[in-house]
Amino acid sequence: MSEREGTLTRRNLLKTAGAAAGVAALGGCLSGDGTDSAPSGELSTAFGNCWMCSHNCGQKAYVRDGTVVNLTGVDGHPRGSAGPDTEGTLCPKGLAQLDKTHDPKRIKEPHIRDEDGNLQKVDWETAFDETAKRLVAFAEENGAETFLDATSWAETDIFRTVWRDLYGSPERISRGIHVCAGPTFVTGGMMGVGSNNRVPDYQNSEYIIAWGRNVLNSFAGQFEAKGVLEAIEENGATLVTIDPQHTITAQKSDEWMPIEPRTDGALALAMANVIIEEDLYDQEFVENHTYGFDAYREAAAEMPPERAAEITGLDADQIRRVARGFAEAAPQAGISVWTGTAQAGNGWKATQNITALNGLVGNIDRPGGLRLWKYPATASFGQVCEEDYTPRAEYKEPALKKYDEYSDYPVRHIEGIAHNLVPEMVENGHINGIVCHHDDPLKDGNADAWVEAIEAMDLVISIDAYWNGVSRRADIVLPEATQLEKDTLGTGNWSAYPNHKWITGSKAAVDPQWNTKPDFDILTGIADAMAERTDNDDWTIFQQWDSHEEYIDDQLSTLDLTLEEIDSGETNYELLEEYDYEQYGEDFTFRFDLDQVSSFATAAEEAGMDTAPEWIPPGTYGDSTSEAYPLEFTDVRSVFFSHGSNQPHERLQDQFAKQNQLSEEDYRGNYLYVHPQDAEERDIETGDLVTIESESGSGELMAIVTERARPGFVTSQYGFGQTSAITTGEDARERSADGMNTMTLHDTQMDPITGQVDRHIAVEVTPAGGD
Repeated sequence: MSEREGTLTRRNLLKTAGAAAGVAALGGCLSGDGTDSAPSGELSTAFGNCWMCSHNCGQKAYVRDGTVVNLTGVDGHPRGSAGPDTEGTLCPKGLAQLDKTHDPKRIKEPHIRDEDGNLQKVDWETAFDETAKRLVAFAEENGAETFLDATSWAETDIFRTVWRDLYGSPERISRGIHVCAGPTFVTGGMMGVGSNNRVPDYQNSEYIIAWGRNVLNSFAGQFEAKGVLEAIEENGATLVTIDPQHTITAQKSDEWMPIEPRTDGALALAMANVIIEEDLYDQEFVENHTYGFDAYREAAAEMPPERAAEITGLDADQIRRVARGFAEAAPQAGISVWTGTAQAGNGWKATQNITALNGLVGNIDRPGGLRLWKYPATASFGQVCEEDYTPRAEYKEPALKKYDEYSDYPVRHIEGIAHNLVPEMVENGHINGIVCHHDDPLKDGNADAWVEAIEAMDLVISIDAYWNGVSRRADIVLPEATQLEKDTLGTGNWSAYPNHKWITGSKAAVDPQWNTKPDFDILTGIADAMAERTDNDDWTIFQQWDSHEEYIDDQLSTLDLTLEEIDSGETNYELLEEYDYEQYGEDFTFRFDLDQVSSFATAAEEAGMDTAPEWIPPGTYGDSTSEAYPLEFTDVRSVFFSHGSNQPHERLQDQFAKQNQLSEEDYRGNYLYVHPQDAEERDIETGDLVTIESESGSGELMAIVTERARPGFVTSQYGFGQTSAITTGEDARERSADGMNTMTLHDTQMDPITGQVDRHIAVEVTPAGGD
């Protein structure tokens, strides 16, 4: 038997997902009123685009009597399949859209907090009028510029129009840069390859490095996992995983490099050292298309594999072997990188050093390498809007750039705000209110300070499907329809079709459940109420469209398509214009050194870092372990849950417990993974409840002792805790499903350049005295 036989392949991945769909169909047949009576009418089909992790895997929904009774993937869908004529599938959290749509625990009515501090149910007319009344009062008392837009999870682009252009707030928290992978996105842009430096051309690759990514378990669309497996099956591709944990992707890999956390920058420079010393780099590409190679070569020369081995805990021979394999396969060699190397204090330099390897081997926009993916050009709001309005935030300066209180933060030269600094800005009176949509910033970093900040704000608006840390504390709660209850449009780039732009869209599969509305209708309702309250015609801007579908059709006018044509009854996507490789042209420049980017050069000087690739040790920014806190913690993702939005679903909780072989326990929260050596020193066994404590916070969760975690390194899934959308129940099993908000361990640690939350925290773990 070969090493790969009996393990995961693209075909049995498809079978596994299909079986999961069947389980979902049996387990999720709830009617809209929350009872479990089985619908019996005629079965019809509709489509959807999964928004659990915002990456638009196509869904086919089976509907009976207004209830979604089953979900499957869509054949050939760009994000949910392996490409043409291949079955589309959905992962467990994608299938949970079925549970979510008919979940009786959803928010069912609009709520307004009264003068006594109690949330009261109201009708939509009252909700919109009261929202407008309080927004007007807030602007008069505090200034609209102190209102924070935290709506980056939006399925319609008019959120920005409402809060920035019409209301006038320049303050916006973005999930992508501020709490996901800021260093990865921003360095890619500055180096010349854009934020898509994270997704290679998998299917045409012969050598794939999953760098800090568990791409077979935590992906941005199932095409990623399938693309990797197809490259292995069809091309005989080599798969390398660089990760402190022995993940599912590591199990499938030819090489697993169990790197010391936060030392990825040293490994990348050591690989460059080998590739340059052995003349394995693309000299023609470097000479004709790059800038700053001399500075890069000097940095790489200071990091021979033997020095990197001491820093990373890896073997010098393995470093040489992987460096040679990557360079010799180039340009059909790609690096998949995302949050794993970005969510650290020295994440900027790690990402810069890793991205530099692409320029060194010349795999830029070549088959199997770092693809420069392209979007189709739908019409912008400005293009489809037939009326004039005043963009009120256009010349307003964000507080982080405006006030001296933040002069010690280099991030102000790159970004307008940083997630972890919001509590300080609230204390300074520079942020006084927030609108939050389908997201919970209380679990994205600095959690305890964020809770106090939300409670101190003068106005909190929550647009969400569930009661969570923000909606429970909000002044106005507007219940949102879920993705299968609304029209959607997705314009993609990276996918299973490396030579096609594409688009996906769908009409609502079922009507909004209970008294909820799609986000487009909620925003236009607020705008209409603001028009009446302010007598300002700017707020009537959305009245030119009778429905979201009309607005989408205008967006599609540049492509000569309509939503009706995309959602044809047979499928819900269209492949558009073809584009070739190497479209960057003769004038393209890949920057190893970023000294030409003045904003970064200024920020880097203040942060004490070079503009060229370099090695910056852990603890230079962020936490260092100590005698009191000797373990390094970071949180990780699970294929079962998405940012706290589907943690309430019991079926997923049970599947998660079963995967961890703890389904017999009552506990249904997140788990802490501890190496046996660290567990023995602390008298901890699998199934014990343990306390994890940092300098700034603590919490309790269940331990799993496993050799898949490095000694000295502990991890857990994020998105849990009492600030998440989990209803604390009456019995022990339901209460345990809350788990722990891991960001209660966190303070203000962040990447100094982008403000990205640094999720590596020094901790100690002790038995909690229960099981």
